[in-house]
Amino acid sequence: MVQLRQLLEQYRSEYRRCLVLTDSVFGMDGDICSLPQILELAAEFSCMVLVDEAHGTGVLGPTGAGCVEQLDCSGKPLIHMGTLSKALGSLGGYIAGSASLIDYLRNRAASWIYTTALSPADAAAALAAIRVIQSEPERRQQLWDRVAQLQTQLNLTLGDRNTIQVLPSQASIICVQLANPETALHLSKVLLDQGIYAPAIRPPTVPTSRIRISLMATHTPEQVEKLVAAIAPATLP
Repeated sequence: MVQLRQLLEQYRSEYRRCLVLTDSVFGMDGDICSLPQILELAAEFSCMVLVDEAHGTGVLGPTGAGCVEQLDCSGKPLIHMGTLSKALGSLGGYIAGSASLIDYLRNRAASWIYTTALSPADAAAALAAIRVIQSEPERRQQLWDRVAQLQTQLNLTLGDRNTIQVLPSQASIICVQLANPETALHLSKVLLDQGIYAPAIRPPTVPTSRIRISLMATHTPEQVEKLVAAIAPATLP
């Protein structure tokens, strides 16, 4: 927030319009943006705000509407973008906002005007997934139960080691930080050999090498226990 304020103070007066863009959940770390503070700064400097809910839709918030709902920012002036291809398991995406914004995009956004429309099956799958999110909140609870289990068991297993540690996360994305890319690739292969797909993410995609774990509501406690048992210091070179 300090850097954003500095940038706005330095450059905002040079432009007629300004758009502040942020992920709601940052997909390589699992941390959540400071949306209320971003909106306050945007109002102070007359900026628009766009929030990408790719990793928040269907997962966060009391009804699964995303980070905007969880941070009590529903109804605030912002552009709300998300995908239908992650938690909703379909294809494509959406943009929600004021009527004037949507009318503008329909008539001026070339990337929307000249794209191919979703197939009826994709649209129906997304709608069905939304109904599941609304009517079966226990699925989200199952997800957060697995997140809590994995974080607790990993921290107990890894302890205070310097070369391997669990990065802080507020979402269903859990990352195990490792000392170097070679270790990350090795551990990813060890896990894959045991039937666990957890990719190695390395610089320059992220500042530090890590194993990225993306949990689902359908993961069982036993599967989480198997994962934790597989991520053991003895398996590292």
